[in-house]
Amino acid sequence: MLVACVALAGCRSHRHLAGNDAPRGADTSTVAPPNAGKPRAERLDSIAGTDYRTLMANFKCSVRGIAVNGQMRLLRDSIVWVSVNKVVELGRAQATPSRVQAYLKLMGKRYDLGYGDLKRNWGIDADFATLQALLVGNCPPQCRKSKEPQRQGDTVTLWLSQNGGARQLTLKKDYATCRILGADLTSKAAGQRVTLTYGEMENVGGRLVPSHIEVKISSKQLNEQAVIRLERITVDEPLTFPFKMQ
Repeated sequence: MLVACVALAGCRSHRHLAGNDAPRGADTSTVAPPNAGKPRAERLDSIAGTDYRTLMANFKCSVRGIAVNGQMRLLRDSIVWVSVNKVVELGRAQATPSRVQAYLKLMGKRYDLGYGDLKRNWGIDADFATLQALLVGNCPPQCRKSKEPQRQGDTVTLWLSQNGGARQLTLKKDYATCRILGADLTSKAAGQRVTLTYGEMENVGGRLVPSHIEVKISSKQLNEQAVIRLERITVDEPLTFPFKMQ
């Protein structure tokens, strides 16, 4: 959403991708004991995630050679909010589990779309839970393992599917830490490929949050790429989400 507009009690939980996620609140994580060392080979599908209730970050982003600044705010499972500026505000956007809204101020354009509309009009096949997870370097929920993971050196590749196989997600993770290094989300029906590469990790209150993300979006209607650097990251602070389509 950020790229489309111009275009995370911290614990490192190790999730197993076996069928759909259990209901929220159920304890499905396995926490590695201190100094546990590298995970065993039979646990190649474990992924370390970042836990948070709210997250706020300033960011710098470059799209088509144009540098902009902005702010991103997340309320877990509810809202992803973005404001983009260059001296003045250029636009704002917010996503909820049901809709994506955007107001491109200088262009006077307004969008209020469901996720089905995003797929039909822009070729973006995604959902709120996937968007929210990938923004903070987490594994999206409701993924099924489509084949066994493979390790090459310190990197493990995992192949997952969503929506009964309609979307394919390939993850690269570090073998020792189980942190995601990159994600590739494809949808044949939408002609879509979204690639994310995570760089430096920042320790925020005991949580590891990616502070450098490279994003490439390719679909029938879009061909964009951006480098996003997050700054002044805070978690679990009270947030407001001002948004008006005006």
